[in-house]
Amino acid sequence: MVIDTVNCSGKKWKDSERKWTFVCFCSLLFTFVHFCSLALYGYTVLGLYNFGDVVSGFSARSVGMGSTGITTLNDASALAINPATIINITANRAIVSVTPSYILFREEKRLIDPQNMYNANQELNLQNIKNEPVFFQLCSAGVALPVLRDRFIIGFNYSPVFSKSYKHSEEVTDGLMNVNENNYSSSGGLKKTDIGFGLKLAEGVSVGFSYGITGGKSEKNYEEIHYENDLLTGIDKEEASDKYDGGFLRYGLLLEKRSYVLGFFYQPSSIIEQKSTLVSKNYNGTIWDENTTLYNEEFKYPEKFGLGFSYRFKDKFRTLFVCDWERQNWNVLTYGTKTIDGVATGDKREHIEGYEKTDELKLGLEMWLNDSLPVRGGFRYQEFYYTWDKSIYNWYHASSITQKEVPIFYCFSVGGGYIFEHFDIDFGYEFGKRNCDLSSLERYDEFLQRFVLTARARW
Repeated sequence: MVIDTVNCSGKKWKDSERKWTFVCFCSLLFTFVHFCSLALYGYTVLGLYNFGDVVSGFSARSVGMGSTGITTLNDASALAINPATIINITANRAIVSVTPSYILFREEKRLIDPQNMYNANQELNLQNIKNEPVFFQLCSAGVALPVLRDRFIIGFNYSPVFSKSYKHSEEVTDGLMNVNENNYSSSGGLKKTDIGFGLKLAEGVSVGFSYGITGGKSEKNYEEIHYENDLLTGIDKEEASDKYDGGFLRYGLLLEKRSYVLGFFYQPSSIIEQKSTLVSKNYNGTIWDENTTLYNEEFKYPEKFGLGFSYRFKDKFRTLFVCDWERQNWNVLTYGTKTIDGVATGDKREHIEGYEKTDELKLGLEMWLNDSLPVRGGFRYQEFYYTWDKSIYNWYHASSITQKEVPIFYCFSVGGGYIFEHFDIDFGYEFGKRNCDLSSLERYDEFLQRFVLTARARW
């Protein structure tokens, strides 16, 4: 009787777990489709006017551990970082993963020199910055299939490369009346679908390869409204759309020895074609004037490589320490316009001054409270690829000095999850801050928050 009761309870628990798994997976699938239909905003003004903001962290477990992953990813998202780690998936036949994210970005602009509040005619100019946008982004979605369990794994994965999603409004007044108003909005970016595999060559030695089919589209709108005596005098508008086409190769290596794991990946530089349409509209207070220009451009997306290390301690929490370092050589980026309105320009790709190599350092920690409940924490240091010189007045020497301005995000993250028999769910939260002086007179303070969720189903 007792045995029957226990068996009945166990069966009810398994049935409940199956129902919970089905409900969660369907809910996340609906969320994924819903997210893909949205075009909300986030990220930075620097990314808007360059090649976008480089996306880092493709699963909630990764984001919760400082966006690490060169040695620790165990689903199809590994193809976007180190393809060799896909060998660590925990499934007999297949594992499906979906990772949507919710991003909140707040931007503040402030004047460093109070005298900048006045224009050349000594008239007061006050700036009001409005930028607290949010947007949804699909970090990754993929499937991994063991052909030979623990030996040969194939898979595909969708993820963004860089994002151009942004929204910003700026009003300038003289304290009483409007002077002008600037509105920026942009969405989309470069995305890729990786197809690849992981292969275990020998005990503790695995290699991986993936090819990313790139595509995607970004749209940017700019509007500047002019006033005189608080009356509208003119509007300048620009509407631009870019379509991308190309591909990425990525190679991975994973070395495991007892509790130590060492990983490496390399992504060569690649040519990306960009077809752009620019529509300029001007209103002089009476009539509208419109002009459309078509551009066929290409740029050499820079190579990227990274090294990762992880170590699992032999304590009761099975603590895992992870450290990743990545470099991207933006100093070799070249860009050129091939045609304008169908007419060849004869121009060759050239390097853009100010683009420098970037480093990204990531640290992560994971502890298991029991067999089903992990908790995580991490830190991420990320440099932006565009730099510039700025002048600083040295009061001691009574002279100005020039130094390089390198925008840097400092991010802290936490996360956790829960593991079921055939389903698990992870969440990660990241908070980051960056400030940079765009000139000697104005400073941007940027605050980034990411909420990331990953759902995985295993068979």
